[in-house]
Amino acid sequence: MSSSGGRGDDYEVDVVGGQGVQIGSGNVQNVVGVDPSGLPPPQTVGAGVTVHNLPAASAVFLGRDLRVLADQLGGDDVGVVVGQAGAVHGLGGIGKSELVNHYARGYLARYSLVWWITADSSENLGLGLAALTRRLHPVATLADAQAFAVGWLQANTGWLLVLDNVEDVNDIADLLGVVGANGQVLVTTRRDLGAARWAVLGLTPFRLGVLARAASVELLTRLTGRSADGAERLAVDLGDLPLALEQAAAYISQHDRMSFDDYRTLLSGQFARVAGSSGFGGKDDRAVASVWTLTMAAVTAESALAARVLDVLAWLAPDDLPEKVLFLAAEDPADVDDALALLTSYSMVSRADRMVSVHRLVQAVTRQSLEDAGAAEAVQQQVAWLLNRAIPDDPMNNVRGWPLWAALLPHIDAFTASLAEDHQVVDILRVLNHAATYRQYQGQGAAAIDQYEGVLADRRRLLGDDDTDTLATRHSLAVALREAGQLEEAIDKFESVLADERRLLGDDHTLTLITRNQLASAYLGAKRLDEVIGEYSRVLTAQRRLLGDHHLDTLITRLNLAGAYLDDGRPDEAIDEFEEVLAEQRALLGEDHPYSLTTRTQLAGAYQAAGRLDEAIDQLENVLADQRTLVGEKHPHTLITRHNLAVAHLKAGRLDEAIGELENVLADERALLGDDHPQTLITRNNLAAARQEAQRRGEN
Repeated sequence: MSSSGGRGDDYEVDVVGGQGVQIGSGNVQNVVGVDPSGLPPPQTVGAGVTVHNLPAASAVFLGRDLRVLADQLGGDDVGVVVGQAGAVHGLGGIGKSELVNHYARGYLARYSLVWWITADSSENLGLGLAALTRRLHPVATLADAQAFAVGWLQANTGWLLVLDNVEDVNDIADLLGVVGANGQVLVTTRRDLGAARWAVLGLTPFRLGVLARAASVELLTRLTGRSADGAERLAVDLGDLPLALEQAAAYISQHDRMSFDDYRTLLSGQFARVAGSSGFGGKDDRAVASVWTLTMAAVTAESALAARVLDVLAWLAPDDLPEKVLFLAAEDPADVDDALALLTSYSMVSRADRMVSVHRLVQAVTRQSLEDAGAAEAVQQQVAWLLNRAIPDDPMNNVRGWPLWAALLPHIDAFTASLAEDHQVVDILRVLNHAATYRQYQGQGAAAIDQYEGVLADRRRLLGDDDTDTLATRHSLAVALREAGQLEEAIDKFESVLADERRLLGDDHTLTLITRNQLASAYLGAKRLDEVIGEYSRVLTAQRRLLGDHHLDTLITRLNLAGAYLDDGRPDEAIDEFEEVLAEQRALLGEDHPYSLTTRTQLAGAYQAAGRLDEAIDQLENVLADQRTLVGEKHPHTLITRHNLAVAHLKAGRLDEAIGELENVLADERALLGDDHPQTLITRNNLAAARQEAQRRGEN
């Protein structure tokens, strides 16, 4: 075969059989043997002269350690290049190509040739290999250029081949198999293939994450020339994603009077505008709104369920959603697991410890896409349904459900914040009502009241004033106000909701009786003892008639009545009632149920009021040991028991123990409940009294 080179010289190339090379994953195989003696000599490649085609690199490169790649590919040795290969993978826009480019430039002296190929398709891979042949043999045409490039890589060492933006690893698998042992290969891809597949391909994976916050701030300030004011807040909004940071810097730089906070305002109000443009002179296909389009198209083509899962994730908090929430999205949880595995393989989500996380800008782009398509409300309905199914029942007493509540709260809050004021998502209201209850009994009284008020406004708007769910929320809000020490407001709300319950449900309805019970507790806090005992007695009579002596609601009323006896100066009657109820609770609920623990604490208080201090201290110590095991040292219920035990020590004359524990409790209550919480104020007063008593004794 003969050909004419671009310099007007004639030359011959002898083709002989024997070598087989397949490029890409197609069915076409070029089987050639090229006798290079008939070709013009290649461009000089050797020590001190590095042939490369590296793309331009950013002059500002921060927050990445090139030594991680350098150590994997031969340490600090120069000129000793062995067959090693690595794959840098991660979310689109995370900076994979930039990292590899800076590595190649920083360690250029290590190699005789560095060749960069955009390998997002088998066709582009072939073109990149052909371009390598043209660089080595600068002639106008050359038959079998791809095969020659492969042959050259097989016959030479000391080179680095970069295969950038690989979409389908099958496109490069054959090439890795025939050339990987002679030089070094670096692959960049959004796909995470998993440990087994990486090992089969001979690639060491490097998962690239977002920038550290300090690096993000420095990148913004250096690219814009602005001061750092507001830079950290913008870095948080952008999730430390390098592409988004660079895009923001470009946009800000083009507007002389724009600050970092101005860009944040624009991002929140006109996301599509700023996210869809990379800035004047930039490539819009590299904007954050465009960079994941091809990836999501590939994901959707493979699994519509995976796309729906990402739609759901877009409305929740970015980090650590329990996977079990998403498993409810399909009849078979294994299908959701496969969908998550697919999204993880494309680096669209990450999974660890049965939790799922997604970058906040992926969420924002997904939400914008849903809103543009008019599909946002339908997805919001599905998210609310999933959360409704996932939350544990009885957030006040179901201790086993508390860890899940703690994990779900950030997602519930994020979803709620995304809803419009006139939303129609009724399912979320039950979730929010239960979340408020959980917060209330975790010592977050102010947050609980705010959430109850929000739920109440929405239930009135969507369901009406007379709906039973609306009545229940009014009742819960009154309880929260009472627990926060706002007694007069609580009593007003209890009396109002009780009047409506009697009108709508009747005097004997369970909800009516519960409200009467709670109203009596508010009267007790306000020291209206005559009203308290009378109301408890009437409620107890009705509950015994309707529910029986052993029903939990009946037992609660008996406890409340015993507490009223105690406040009325009748400790012996209180002790008898507490002991009887506790025996029934132990049989019905168990020793460690929250209701049983509360009763045991109240019984200790009755012992103390009756002057039986040793019994009171023993009881409190036992309760405290169980609470520490069940809910921890700083749970609100534990704090109350610690406080009561300290007071018992004070009454027993053990001042050092009392003062030390009251000081510890006060510090914990300030941190958890705040300085103005009623329980904090009580502890502060008791501590002051204990210190005065200690001072008095010291003076004597």
